[in-house]
Amino acid sequence: MKKTIVFLGGYVNVTNAQNLNCRSIAHYLDKNKFEVISMSVYSGKLTSLQSEGVKIINCFYPLKISSYIAYFKGIIFSDIVYLPKSSIPFFVFPLLKLLRKKSFVTVEGVFDKTNLEKIINQFSSSRNIQKYFSSFTQTFSITSFMIKKNYKSLKIKSNKVPLYLGVNCSDFSSFPKETLTDIAIIASNLFYKGYKDYFYLSSKFPNLNFHIVGSGNSLISIENEISKRELNNVVFHKQLNHTELNQLLQKIQLHVFPSRSEGFPKVLLETACAGVPSLVYSDYGASEWMTHKIDGFVVEKIDEMEEVIRELMQNPTLLKNVSSNAIQLGKSFDWKVKIKDWEKVIINLSNL
Repeated sequence: MKKTIVFLGGYVNVTNAQNLNCRSIAHYLDKNKFEVISMSVYSGKLTSLQSEGVKIINCFYPLKISSYIAYFKGIIFSDIVYLPKSSIPFFVFPLLKLLRKKSFVTVEGVFDKTNLEKIINQFSSSRNIQKYFSSFTQTFSITSFMIKKNYKSLKIKSNKVPLYLGVNCSDFSSFPKETLTDIAIIASNLFYKGYKDYFYLSSKFPNLNFHIVGSGNSLISIENEISKRELNNVVFHKQLNHTELNQLLQKIQLHVFPSRSEGFPKVLLETACAGVPSLVYSDYGASEWMTHKIDGFVVEKIDEMEEVIRELMQNPTLLKNVSSNAIQLGKSFDWKVKIKDWEKVIINLSNL
């Protein structure tokens, strides 16, 4: 049987969300059915996927020139093209049209409030945004909430069924948590993730340990914020690699993520895989994949976050049950499971 050749337009040796998703897709796609092509960049730190049967187009310095060559080769030699990044070479869509190549894209953000202004500025107008996403053979959003919200705000037309991203559960050690002593927030840019609410909660529970993993990204100094508030129960770990994060999560019982604007935060799945349920706001549709007091906690206000923490302190059984269910939630989003949906999308595209 002839294999379908798939080009994944990400740098699979670089650590950021879209590149890591491409790396996981490249790893898990069935190599008996698919031939996978992707890209790497000279500055990337992750190991090569060539030993797993993935064909890698290596990008040299300067990246702008070599990436053009890589995109051109990837499109020329593939049947199906997946392009998760909005910053793609100018010739991509004309080339796809000329060669009659099938393509698809994932929408990975909810565009409202500050995010709406940001994407309109990026594309110069809402009309350009609509034109961009309609240039693909198919457009998928990664949650149902996103499908509805982005159509309402920008008229982005996505497939009616979301295409969920996955998580590598095997990266985390999982066991149910029983007694609430340690809470964490994990974010690459804490400035936009509701850090003030997190500090408020840490001040309300001086007998609990609060951990911060991530960075202020030059927008705030986490150390100064902790010192200014005299929070002796807060520990700042800065950025952690997967091994370090897994070790920390073994002593964490609750992940508090008070962001108001998200797409589908992968960190909620990662902590779930470790048996650490998340406490989040409902603004971006978390109730779609997480059920309140079953495998996580979804609330509307900061007062409700405070109530959940008090209840967990008083009711270890609730914590244990939700923690156990969180592990199952994580497993249900394992890439080994979700890759089947991606394979169906690719096969359906190849049959169009």
